Amino acid sequence: MTLRVMTQTTRHRIPDLDVVRGFALAGLPLVNLALTFGEDHYPRPDAISSFLHDNLVLHRFVLIFTLLFGVSFALILQSASERASRPRGVLARRLAALFAIGTVQLFALDENLQLVVYAVLGLVVLLPLSYLPRRAELLVGLGVLAGSVAIIEQDPQAVGYGLKIVLTSVGLLALGSAAVRYGIHTDLANRARQLHIAFLVAAALAVTTLVLRPNTASVPGSVLADIRLFSTSAVYVTGLLLALRTGIGARLTTVLAPLGRMALTCFLTQAAAAVVFAALVDVRGWNYAALTFAGTAVLVAAQATACARWLRRFRYGPAEWLWRCATWLRLVPIRRTSVAA
Repeated sequence: MTLRVMTQTTRHRIPDLDVVRGFALAGLPLVNLALTFGEDHYPRPDAISSFLHDNLVLHRFVLIFTLLFGVSFALILQSASERASRPRGVLARRLAALFAIGTVQLFALDENLQLVVYAVLGLVVLLPLSYLPRRAELLVGLGVLAGSVAIIEQDPQAVGYGLKIVLTSVGLLALGSAAVRYGIHTDLANRARQLHIAFLVAAALAVTTLVLRPNTASVPGSVLADIRLFSTSAVYVTGLLLALRTGIGARLTTVLAPLGRMALTCFLTQAAAAVVFAALVDVRGWNYAALTFAGTAVLVAAQATACARWLRRFRYGPAEWLWRCATWLRLVPIRRTSVAA
């Protein structure tokens, strides 16, 4: 099949979603760096770094990233419904292309299955859910998420732990998709009151469960730990959305939105940078906080600068452009015109 040039212009983006996606992406190296090096080759954290990592970092940014993938799923389906006679076929191609990209990452860069999991769950879970009423999809998401909380397996090598991760991903993907179907993304500017309430409730839950310091080996303790995990993530999202409505909103958008617009490209380049760095540098004996937190800050700052400069000339990041071409089976224009720029 020959590729044709696609002449449609870039659809209107939602800056708030780009900012939150960029924020989630910026936090991923805080965990992925250690995973790339391996436990035996990465320095041990001190007490403060361990506390920050376990209670403020671990899993939080992945949860946000997963929720936003569900949001993107529904937005693409809405867009395809306006432009194609078989919108779910368009989405299936997009997920198949993501599976291919994730497979290349898996074998060429690292052992991260995140993109592959998103692609598979999108095909086998989100596509069927898209035929259901939005209320049913919302209830499925909440029910599956509750089921993941009920699993108390703590061993990463156990089957139960893997099932917990899968159920959590399914629940968040479904909730993200349902949020779009309810139109929550269309009027975030008018939801300041709801955001304030959600932020205060989430903050209260996060602080309370943190003070209690539950024993995660018990059922109540495991449930409280999961509540702390989800509530902390909710604090990040709602707090960021509220911050965008203050005087620092423009600066946050300038830094984080380009990352969010080029999330796939940044995700892959983060993996490539970590693999190259791990191959060239022996970090045993280094300071954990300097390597993890300062290293992440340097990497993200470099990516934010590069993305901002790239987007002045181009509509999409390199990986996003290839993904879009595979989705629509068209050569999508990537360069900005002088007028658009």
